Amino acid sequence: MDKHIEKLPWDTEFFSVPIGQITAPALNDEIVVVVLNEARKEGLKCLYFEADPNDLQTVITAEMHNFHLVDVRVVLEYPFEHHPAPSLRYPIPSDLVITSASEADMPRLQDIAMEIGKFSRFTFDQNFKSDDQRRLYRLWIKNSYRGFADVVFVARWVDEHGEAVGLITCVIRNGVSHIQLAGVHHEHRQKGVGTGLVQAVLDWAKGQGANRMQVVTQARNVSAQRLYQQMGFFTKSMSLYYHKWL
Repeated sequence: MDKHIEKLPWDTEFFSVPIGQITAPALNDEIVVVVLNEARKEGLKCLYFEADPNDLQTVITAEMHNFHLVDVRVVLEYPFEHHPAPSLRYPIPSDLVITSASEADMPRLQDIAMEIGKFSRFTFDQNFKSDDQRRLYRLWIKNSYRGFADVVFVARWVDEHGEAVGLITCVIRNGVSHIQLAGVHHEHRQKGVGTGLVQAVLDWAKGQGANRMQVVTQARNVSAQRLYQQMGFFTKSMSLYYHKWL
């Protein structure tokens, strides 16, 4: 019999809760019973499930079985070839400098990363501890700097002693560059910092031979969507992300 669930050892250890991912692409009344029985047999307490928003049967089934909608994921894409130059709403300031991150930046970058985490699905699922998303994003940026990301860029103002005011991380996989983390400290938003960071990572990825760039953000994070759209990104796809607690 085919399995419908993949155990997630990293999530299980980090959150101290047995967690799995539903691998079935769609749900109906028959499949969901098999999935939930399999999860209980495996001793899992939480299941992640990414659903196609156009699949009405899947959405109805998830709702009927008390799956909790925690995120609407939006994938935006920037094709490098034959792409018109964007009209920037927040131009890049002349006194903004983009550099590679250093170890000395880490405390400040972790503060910014925790602000990014406020939009995450773990913040909107109260079954997780209130400090879980902060720990997750602090670890995420630390691991990114230590090699999980191919590049970590930091934004600084020339006249403010070089303190980090924003960050962006990126990896390239099979010719596609992926922004993983991006954020601006709340005191420095709407000043062109995000524009500068995105432009820097676009230039870097082009130089590495990538053919396009993608980023995943949350539908609730309207400011992030507006930033990417004004930079020339287009919406590629959307999905519904559920958590099911057992």
